[in-house]
Amino acid sequence: MPEDNKVIENDSSETTSNDSSFDTNESQINIPLNDEESPNNNIKEIQEEFIKKEKKNPLKKILLGVIILLILLIIVGAILYFMGFFKPKEKEIQQNNNTSVSEQMPKEEEYKFDFKDINSKKLNEQLSYLTNKNLNQEKTEEQEKIENEKKLIEEQKKKEEEALKIQEEALLKEKDALEKKKIELENEKAELEALKQEALKVKEELLIKQNQNTDEIPKSQEQIDNPNIEFKTEENKSISSNTETTNEDVFLKFINVAKIKGVLYKKYLDKVSSINPNIILCRDDKNRIELYYGPFKSESERKDLLDKLIDNNFEQAYELEFTKEEFDRRCNY
Repeated sequence: MPEDNKVIENDSSETTSNDSSFDTNESQINIPLNDEESPNNNIKEIQEEFIKKEKKNPLKKILLGVIILLILLIIVGAILYFMGFFKPKEKEIQQNNNTSVSEQMPKEEEYKFDFKDINSKKLNEQLSYLTNKNLNQEKTEEQEKIENEKKLIEEQKKKEEEALKIQEEALLKEKDALEKKKIELENEKAELEALKQEALKVKEELLIKQNQNTDEIPKSQEQIDNPNIEFKTEENKSISSNTETTNEDVFLKFINVAKIKGVLYKKYLDKVSSINPNIILCRDDKNRIELYYGPFKSESERKDLLDKLIDNNFEQAYELEFTKEEFDRRCNY
């Protein structure tokens, strides 16, 4: 047992000597030797661990040094770049360009002009040719301008003539239309006059018939004995006077078809006469034309004719009654 203790002490002395060489990187390791029977294997393992640590530490140092150098180089390069250290100088480039251009430009040879070398005849011929050519061009241009102006004037004249022709045609058409209207109006006037004359004739015939009806006396009364003739003649005189007074006072039945303020046209008159031809032309107090039907003997006839007029769009027609004197004054003028 004492020998073993000696060996351990020797080993411990060796380990302490090794630890002294690595004081800069690692701390000393104290190995506990409490157990007296520790094997030699543990000592070997501890030695191997120290050897591995010694190998790893220099590699780490080298890597750290390389990284630090690279970082320093990058920082210095960035500072120099921002300072403009890597940019080429412009002045030197411009000087080089100027020198190269001056070297490349060749010298121009000066030409000496002599009047003796000029051929005056040829020069005069060329000048005269050019002047004549210019004069000819000016003449042709002037002629073209004159021709263009003439063409424009002719075109304007044609347009004006066409416009005048159109106006003349329109005026002629208007004249023809006016003449036709005049002819139509004259024809209508002639027809109206003819109708008036016919109406007057009809009125005269009606008056003659009415007078004949009033003058007729029954002949049976005349075939009575002689002593009664004088008495009946006196009675007849009284009756005739009474009938005359009654005829003047009795109201006649009429239909007023229309009251015309202007001109009475034949078309309108034909339209009215197509319903019933027995139409009478009269005038009112203001000398306006009036169209009448009548006199009617019965109320039914007048009503039937009034219904026909209203059915044929003569809605202004109405029934009317006035005395024979008024009838003569309006219609027998």
